[in-house]
Amino acid sequence: MPAADSAIIRNPNRLDILRRLQLLDTPTERAFDRLTELASKILQTPIALVSLVDEDRQYFKSQVGLGDPLDSARETPLSHSFCQHVVATNQPLIVDDARNHPLVHDNLAIPDLGVIAYLGMPITIYDGTELGSFCAIDTKPRQWSDWEIEVMQELAASVITEIELRGELMARQEAEARLEAANKALDDRNRKLKRVTSFCRTTITHMHQVLERDASKTEMLQYLQAAQRELEKQV
Repeated sequence: MPAADSAIIRNPNRLDILRRLQLLDTPTERAFDRLTELASKILQTPIALVSLVDEDRQYFKSQVGLGDPLDSARETPLSHSFCQHVVATNQPLIVDDARNHPLVHDNLAIPDLGVIAYLGMPITIYDGTELGSFCAIDTKPRQWSDWEIEVMQELAASVITEIELRGELMARQEAEARLEAANKALDDRNRKLKRVTSFCRTTITHMHQVLERDASKTEMLQYLQAAQRELEKQV
């Protein structure tokens, strides 16, 4: 089987972004399931997937039509992945009959999963990072029409929007968490400053009293040493 470009699939930056979005190994979400269901119904295909391509597997964030055990496992190794080629090229992959297609003719998804016809659109977010493929799959040969290709492009755009919204929400939450931590640190410093200021006032007042009663040098030094130790505790 011709392998997808591993330098792209295993690019550390791509994988880091994919994992930071917290899409892998997460429960199904209605926002994505609606789109795979729509694709399956509109195109009349038995299978539709939101497939995210990890380092050595493809993970199905949403799926329609996969039988046991894939519907629970929600992943396959890349040996069974057409979607890796969508990621590697960042272009749609349109396959009428996989058994005769030069790129995927010996992919194990054909004998093991019955994948024959495949229509996959890139899931590429705003910064150009390729995450996976939104795809429709048939178990028999079919020629995909221009209209079907257009439908999948539009639905894939909706998948991308959902992912980008997730990324924006996470970035906002992270910023809010950083701001909260900074505010807490500032409050802690302010409380410490108030304690130190109060301590200094008390120390100065007491020193005035010591000087007014003409205390011995030894007493003053002892008091200042004790005050210094207490100040070190405050800061």
